[in-house]
Amino acid sequence: MNKQYEDVEIRRIADFHNTTLSHCPIHLFGLKRETKGIYSYTYSAGAMLDVLGISVKPLPGSKLHDLYSKDLISDWTSHLERAFSGEIQIADIDLNDKKVRTTLYPVSRQDHEAIEVVGTSYMTRLQDQQETADEKNLRKFKQLFNYVLEAIVLCRSNMEIVEVNERACELLHLSKEELIGKSAELFFMKNGREVIRKKWQEMMVGKKISGEFRYRTPDGFVKEIEYTCQGDVVDDLHVTVLKDITDQKLTEQKLLKAETLNVVGELAAGVAHEIRNPLTSLKGFVQLIQNQTNDYNQYLSIILSEVDRIEHIIKEFLVLSKSNTQNFDLASAEEIIKDTVDLLNTQAIIKNIEIRTEFEEQLPLIYCDPMQLKQVFINFIKNAIEASSIGMYVEVKMRMSADHEYVQIQIRDFGCGMDEAILKKIGKPFFTTKNEGTGLGLMVSNNIIKHHNGKIDVKSEKGKGTNFLISLPVNQNM
Repeated sequence: MNKQYEDVEIRRIADFHNTTLSHCPIHLFGLKRETKGIYSYTYSAGAMLDVLGISVKPLPGSKLHDLYSKDLISDWTSHLERAFSGEIQIADIDLNDKKVRTTLYPVSRQDHEAIEVVGTSYMTRLQDQQETADEKNLRKFKQLFNYVLEAIVLCRSNMEIVEVNERACELLHLSKEELIGKSAELFFMKNGREVIRKKWQEMMVGKKISGEFRYRTPDGFVKEIEYTCQGDVVDDLHVTVLKDITDQKLTEQKLLKAETLNVVGELAAGVAHEIRNPLTSLKGFVQLIQNQTNDYNQYLSIILSEVDRIEHIIKEFLVLSKSNTQNFDLASAEEIIKDTVDLLNTQAIIKNIEIRTEFEEQLPLIYCDPMQLKQVFINFIKNAIEASSIGMYVEVKMRMSADHEYVQIQIRDFGCGMDEAILKKIGKPFFTTKNEGTGLGLMVSNNIIKHHNGKIDVKSEKGKGTNFLISLPVNQNM
């Protein structure tokens, strides 16, 4: 095939495409290379001339840089150079708000040296442009999906997880591989699964559902999670937004506990004063009768014992009812603990229990009410002694917290301990595990520590003992 025939055949093909595929116009051309960046037309045919910005049809010998801008030539140069070195090149170039795809074919001699490059250019169809726009939108959606602050899970109608974002993986402490393909109901504990199944059916008929569930992480930590589900958000997929409300729940519990303390305190003040006066009279008359006769001494002693018990409860009520104290002073918590241990050592020795103490050196003084703190320490150490078996020991340690903001007192026994159900009730009014307890000791202690801007943490395990950690702030001036 000679050169003249090639030119005629190329023009024929171009005219054919121009008449039959006008929705996707074709431009065929040939280029030869003079030097790098200097290329001239050997021929040009087709319908892309106006689209490409050519004012006149390029004639053989026309220079590429005479027809196109310098910037456009620079975009093409690397592709043209590679084509003249023997490689087929495909280039997409945005021009006049349209996308043009150009394919460059090297024409080589027998020694494989490219003497010419034949090219075809066509404007992508509207459908192709739309697909490109969809790809961009999908990429943006994925970016938004992955980097949004909320935890998001996409599920099928059978609750199978098909996609999760990074925030959801962090919340659930699981990787994408561990989540995708699993049923979402598996993350609900106990009867929560039955609840979500019923709600999910409501969502499938168009309702937006929400609620809360408890989730146990792989390392055993229990979280409170709030969820909101909306159906058919993306291509028959249902979106669930998760939110960690564990801290919020703890705050609500603390506020409820504080409110309970306030209510009980107000009640205590009124009841204690109303009972104390007739109780004093009753006790006085019983003692008077006891001094005059011995006939009913056994019964009178029981009456006085019970009256003393009622007085003890009233005293605890009155401590609980105090909203604040005016007896704060700079004092040594270490000395208060030592006095308390000396006070209770006799009781411990009788039960053959050792109180072991350990104090960090150079502990700072704290602003406190020494008498009230002593009452707190008496409550906890006494409880530890009573919970311990004969021959065991109780640990009392003092140290600075890691951030040096608190003096911490640890009171630990190795007795019967408490399970989770009992531990949750500890501190509630009149709840006690002791036969003769009032259930007010820990509540009073909590109230005192709260007025000192401190905190109490308790850990217990059935059969292994209980550990109370009391933290009192150092840098405060009441």
